Order: sequence, then structure tokens, then C-alpha cells
Amino acid sequence: MSVVGFVPARSGSKRLPGKNVKLLAGKPLILWTLEAFVKAPSIDRVIFSTDSQEYWDLAVRHLGEGKLRLDRRSSDEAGDKVKIFDYVKDAHKKIFGPGDDTFVLGLPTVPFRTSKHIEDSIALYRAKKRPVFSAQEYGFAVSFAFNIDEGGDWRAVMPPGPMETGNTRSQDQKPAYHPNGGIYVRAVADLAKPELKTFYDGAVPYLMDRKFVVDIDNDADFIVAAAMVDAGIIG
Repeated sequence: MSVVGFVPARSGSKRLPGKNVKLLAGKPLILWTLEAFVKAPSIDRVIFSTDSQEYWDLAVRHLGEGKLRLDRRSSDEAGDKVKIFDYVKDAHKKIFGPGDDTFVLGLPTVPFRTSKHIEDSIALYRAKKRPVFSAQEYGFAVSFAFNIDEGGDWRAVMPPGPMETGNTRSQDQKPAYHPNGGIYVRAVADLAKPELKTFYDGAVPYLMDRKFVVDIDNDADFIVAAAMVDAGIIG
């Protein structure tokens, strides 16, 4: 029974072309994630799922073929409207082998998750005997969230909110959390279940410090991430 890493990186980003190979502190973005998975002791091999020969060649050039395996996606499978959950579920027989027990998925846009985070998530999966997903606390209390109606007035998303009650001290707000895409751990066998709708079904959260979870979507995110490396916040 093996634990398999799975890192997807398509080449067709529209919001930030070439994002997955853009240099972050001198290193192509995909290598941050691939290195963390390759170095995780519990990971037997790492499946790099991409539609790009350039990306695969880059990965092999820097990391060697050792643990790396290629899952070549077609242009249709790597389209910008294809959710990675749907691809993994639909193509799990192609992706994973008969001896694969557990997979650990990590998005390359979350570069600062480390091998230790991966190992801790696998340990939680084994201890709880339930799937795991990484998460973090919101940077601002979600109890302040509001919608704006057609007339331009605000309405609390979760009434009565602090803007209505007057209890606006941030320290008094209940923490809220959100998934961050850094790590998903689940049994490969789950992917064959028709009732499985998301990676979060039946899963428990593994909480990460927010400093390790910069989710890169645009140039501003790259600037912030690079500054964190330069400042020594990320080693």
C-alpha cells in the first residue's frame, strides 16, 4: 500500500500567463511544491499532472526522475473550466495504480507548504482515519461580512452581525477558517464512490499558520511571497 503525492499544474493560466513557471525568489513556482512532496518521507512517489512537456522537463531537470511520475493531461483535461476534483475523480483509474492506498494532493499556487506540513497531515489522516484538508484562519473576522443590495445599502451576511449589535471589538469575534488548497489527503478508493462530491466530504481540517499559505493568483501575490522570502519569514 503506497502514499502517492499528486501535484497538478496546467499551462494555460489566463489571469497570469505562465504562472506555474514564473520565478518566485529565483525558483519556478511549481518547484516549491514538487520539492516539498519529493522530500516528504511518507510519500512513495509524486505524480506531476500537466499538459506541458516544458513543465515536465523543468521538473525532471531540477529534481531528477527518482520519485517523479508524469500524468500527461490532454488539452481538454487541462481546460480552464475543468475542476481538479472532477479530473482526479473521473481519471483516477488512469492516474493511480492498484497498490495505491492514499493520495496527497497539493496545488502549486500554495508554494510555502513544507514537507513537515505534508507529514503532519498524513499523521492526522492516520490518527483520525478520516480524510484531511489544510485550512487557515481568516485574516479578518467574517462576522463583519455584508452584501450590498440594489439600492446600495448593506445587509449583514450572518445577522445579527457586529455592525448591527455594536459588538465591533475584533477580539470578541469567533474565529472562522477556510480551506487553502495546500494539502488534501484521502483514500484512493474514495474516488470510485459516486456519492463523493468534493475533497471535503467527511474530512477534518488540518490548521496551518497563515504565513505558510500565500495563495498566488496574480503579480501582487508574487511580490508579497518574494518579500516574505527576502525577509527570512520563509526559509
